[in-house]
Amino acid sequence: MSKFSYGSGARPLDGYVIKRGIGQGGFGEVYYALSDAGKEVALKLVRGNQDVELRGMQHCLNLKHPNLVTLYDIRKGADGEVWVVMEYVAGDNLSDLLHQHPHGLPLDLAQKIFTDLAKAVGYLHENGIVHRDLKPANIFLEKGVVKVGDYGLAKSISGSQKSPQTQSVGTVHYMAPEISTGNYGKQIDVYAAAVILFEMVTGRPPFDGETAGEILMKHLTATPDLSKLPPILARVVGRGLAKDPKQRYASLTEMLADWAGQQPPSGALPVTQSYQQRPSPSAVKSTLVQGPPLPVFGWRAKVQEVATAMGLTVVWSGLAMLIWAALDRPRGGAPNLAEFAANLNLTVLGVWAVLLPSKLFWEGRTGDPWTQRSVLMTLGLGLGLLSAWLHPPVGFLQDLTDAESSTQFLWHLTSGALFFGGAFFAVRWPALIFRYREKRFSLLAVAWTALLGYGLSLLFDNQVSWTRMPSSVGVVLVMAIVVQLVSPWSETPRVAERPRRLRYA
Repeated sequence: MSKFSYGSGARPLDGYVIKRGIGQGGFGEVYYALSDAGKEVALKLVRGNQDVELRGMQHCLNLKHPNLVTLYDIRKGADGEVWVVMEYVAGDNLSDLLHQHPHGLPLDLAQKIFTDLAKAVGYLHENGIVHRDLKPANIFLEKGVVKVGDYGLAKSISGSQKSPQTQSVGTVHYMAPEISTGNYGKQIDVYAAAVILFEMVTGRPPFDGETAGEILMKHLTATPDLSKLPPILARVVGRGLAKDPKQRYASLTEMLADWAGQQPPSGALPVTQSYQQRPSPSAVKSTLVQGPPLPVFGWRAKVQEVATAMGLTVVWSGLAMLIWAALDRPRGGAPNLAEFAANLNLTVLGVWAVLLPSKLFWEGRTGDPWTQRSVLMTLGLGLGLLSAWLHPPVGFLQDLTDAESSTQFLWHLTSGALFFGGAFFAVRWPALIFRYREKRFSLLAVAWTALLGYGLSLLFDNQVSWTRMPSSVGVVLVMAIVVQLVSPWSETPRVAERPRRLRYA
């Protein structure tokens, strides 16, 4: 975190003295301050995107609700800086509370927080305001009262009207799929609230990943795993996370009422026909996979894509191995055709081993990366045994009955399995295959694979020479090259890493 612009005792705004900095973000800095009369307030210094920030603040300036952080005033300092004077909430935010409960909150506490959240967001919607950045860090708890804050991204939308946006907003873990299209309405708050409810109960958001782009694509294409939720919540959260906004609840009031098994109170937004007829579990499941704005690849398309990639694997692997064989041949001698064929077979089988599960079963789906690594390690162990069989110690067939030779061959099989098992476990193969990876081709990944291969060879091969690449290292190195070349790649909209807000040009 960078240093705050003002320290304790500073008076950048007439009538207030700063006591300490309490938060920083993409839009500015927030300070705890006292007025000259002794009133505690939070002062927000608006830095970038002032038009966006102030527009949202002005929409919410006169709103009063017990579950909303009160905004008092918008003022300019002597040097022209823009300050927002607002209520100071002394308690923790929901993000802090979730860090203290990594496996989820007690269900009654989650329901209390969600109830107050629904009241606050419902009040905003009644006044034509969409929050657009609901997340745990913007939900505060003080003496048992929940307050929703940070209106910097709020936008006025009358009724249920949707309007095109020139900028996408929010934090990637809580972004509804339609935000990527720039055409959205109040249902993005319903989606974000459903994500928050899932996180409160389970301790983690429904979609996670190693990059913001990967998380965004899961919002667009993946089905959330609702198995850890109680049955009633699985149905409620599942509908709140529907890809199609028309399939979600019309309001958080309706969502809360469905959770409690009640009809929403009079004056709430109208109940949709799909709510009155409560969908079956199969119908709810179908709403989770409808119509994302970016293309979704069905099973047949995936199989065709993988088949094409497998064919290209043979071509690229053959070309790479020909180059390697030409460079590795003894001076004045001919390439070793038997070793060339063995290495080519190993490379092709290795690429297929990581390509098939990654593309058919893991891409665009939630899952434990350690489970994926374990599956790949198992495949690597099998490939290592095959490699050891294809590259036997010299003369082992003649002396296989000898105890020392048998022990040597057993270690040969074991070391081969451990080498490829370790390489398949340590390299992030699914990330190299992922359609929306950051780069089409990463030399850094190839270099890391080569370095890792040499390290593993030093552990398992007593005859490693730095002047001649071992065949096993060459195989995983070529695999790292080929697997990127044969895997389709598409650019995704640029997104900021959590917790920065997303911007699209």
